[in-house]
Amino acid sequence: MKNKFFIAVGSNINSPEGFSPIKNCNNAINELSKFNINIIQKSSWYLSEPIPKSSQPKFYNSVLLCDANYNAQKVLKIIQTVEKKFGRIRIIKNMPRCIDIDIISFNGIVKNSLLLTIPHPRMHLRKFVLLPLFEIVSNWSHPLLKKNIKYFLEKVKYQRIKKLKTY
Repeated sequence: MKNKFFIAVGSNINSPEGFSPIKNCNNAINELSKFNINIIQKSSWYLSEPIPKSSQPKFYNSVLLCDANYNAQKVLKIIQTVEKKFGRIRIIKNMPRCIDIDIISFNGIVKNSLLLTIPHPRMHLRKFVLLPLFEIVSNWSHPLLKKNIKYFLEKVKYQRIKKLKTY
């Protein structure tokens, strides 16, 4: 049986090869498919301020609904492999990045380990995750906090975000 899960994809700087943030994200999304991760649905692209607020460039973000015959740990390993291939460097927390892929929610499970926390521990505080997720599934409910996505969207008002018309 395939597991269904949501992945957030984002970027705010060009890749080492010079690809724009959205181009690099789209290339990484295509790479996920090569690992037999099926992209069922993809949200629009959104442009948002960095969190925490800083002088770094704005982020381009999207959310994907996926399925695969893998558990969450295997999906995480695949994501990390793809991030590394597309130029992700982890030196300082919240630094600018050419690719950032996170598991947001996985089959409605709750998991908290040293390597992986599901649902993503800060997803409900981030409009750049909530709005694209809402676009895909407007009745999504947080499996741990037991609140629906509309509740969180009403609470998170401080982050400026804009849906892009192209891409």
